[in-house]
Amino acid sequence: MLNIDDKALAICIQALQKAIKFNDFLSQSETVDADDHEESSYMYEVELNRLCKLYAVEEKKGDVSIPLADLLKPPFDEIKL
Repeated sequence: MLNIDDKALAICIQALQKAIKFNDFLSQSETVDADDHEESSYMYEVELNRLCKLYAVEEKKGDVSIPLADLLKPPFDEIKL
């Protein structure tokens, strides 16, 4: 079985949330293609969801130090697992 580092996973979850917000900020520029923005946002959100599912599994095992609910900030706190 894969050995998952909960601290690295927590950092990745936090970083993806910031990346999505930053990507949304960048989309306000007139130089950004709408299709490119949607595609990149979708890729980030899919990956965030995947990492949250992995984290939730580790949380159920009791192998994390920070609850997932504390890692997810609005609007990402409504992710369906």
